[in-house]
Amino acid sequence: MATRSQPKLLAQGKPRTLGGSTRPWRVRLYAPGAGSNKFQVFFRAPAGEGEPWKRVLRRAASEDEARKIFAQAEAALDTEQATPVGADVRASRTIRMLGEEYLRDSRERGKQPRTLEGRESRLNAHILPTIGDVPVTKWRVEHSRKVMEKGSKTLFSQRGREDLRGQLAAMRKLAWRLGWLDRSIDPLDGLEIGRAHVLHGATAQYVDPRLRPETRQVKAMADAADKLCGPDGTDPLMTRLPLLGTKIRVAGFGGLRLGEQNALRAIDVFFDRGYVHVNGSWITPRKAVGFRGPVKNHSLHEVPLPKSLMHDELLPRAKELLGLPAKSSLQQVINAQEVERQRRASLATREKDKNLAWWNYPVPPEDELWLFVDTVTGLPAKPEMHNERWHRVRAWVETNDPDNAWPRTIVYRNLRHHAATKWFHDELGEPWEVVAQYLGDKLTTVLNHYVRAGEDALRDSVNKLAER
Repeated sequence: MATRSQPKLLAQGKPRTLGGSTRPWRVRLYAPGAGSNKFQVFFRAPAGEGEPWKRVLRRAASEDEARKIFAQAEAALDTEQATPVGADVRASRTIRMLGEEYLRDSRERGKQPRTLEGRESRLNAHILPTIGDVPVTKWRVEHSRKVMEKGSKTLFSQRGREDLRGQLAAMRKLAWRLGWLDRSIDPLDGLEIGRAHVLHGATAQYVDPRLRPETRQVKAMADAADKLCGPDGTDPLMTRLPLLGTKIRVAGFGGLRLGEQNALRAIDVFFDRGYVHVNGSWITPRKAVGFRGPVKNHSLHEVPLPKSLMHDELLPRAKELLGLPAKSSLQQVINAQEVERQRRASLATREKDKNLAWWNYPVPPEDELWLFVDTVTGLPAKPEMHNERWHRVRAWVETNDPDNAWPRTIVYRNLRHHAATKWFHDELGEPWEVVAQYLGDKLTTVLNHYVRAGEDALRDSVNKLAER
């Protein structure tokens, strides 16, 4: 009787005694045997806590794939990491499962609720309906192109398409890190998205000067909000936000983000020093109550504001919140603020969390000293309510003060652009590195947004030619 031929040994690893073995063993790669077309990789892997290691077989359809499994097993045993999984497990690791891991990883990294909502929305709207059932091991550039094609039908802004591609890139990086996708495979290699026209000397993030509101427009909007939302206002929907005009001035002359404006408290304003301490952001997750979270990038910063804004508008509100009479002196307000800061600082020292200080000591939202509130709830207004009131003010200015009408192409957040360029840089003459500190941004971010190479030279040439 003829004996069955043994499969040919193609490669073997270093001798090992892992797993309680008395005799050395090796990772071995065999060619297909008689009656088979599969390459085989044998090694040992942990079976459970305190149990002997079990013998494992992994099959591959090609020698290249088999040698990759062989190399993965050797590397995993060298570094005591997880050994290669079976084909059934690899097939179950789909883009849908990768998406779940991506969201879990984002939560563990402490991403803000709005950021998580955006990532989940892109995942559910564009990625999963298109390639959700594709195994991660088979993810290729053609799948990524399908996602971008689907996104192009509903994402009309360049920024939206860039965010979608960025999420695909983040998921690719996670797949590499988890070992679900071989690092030699890049499912985004060659993926191009339509490029926007960029003005010469500007970056892709450059903000066109036409999208930076003029000071006269900022003042007109703030004055209109004073009229519509103040004590003499007649529309109860508007008077729910009594200090909307002041809030607009804080945005236009301080550059605070909307969440930072909403999170301002009476103790964050340093009247004797002329600035506000930006140390938190009001966060409103979907289907959940709002809370005061950390400032963006966890970057605390101070922002100077005009004295008229601080003393004429913020000071009376601070007196009210601190329970002081309207005729209280400035020094009395400063003293009351310091007492409250010290009280919170003292309470923070008793907590286990040593990162707590006066400015981030947790206080129930209903008991906080908010500067800007919705009078019905006593809490900062939701972004949706704020934006709706903003558009009412814009429509009023467009009708009653058309010379200073706010362009419909400029959104509320562009008040930050006015503060950076028209106010801090042009009016106050501050260098860009100082502007970056006031905004709580990196210098490179500010330069990419507002500085165009050769712009000053162009302006000089235009002035010279105007005289000829």
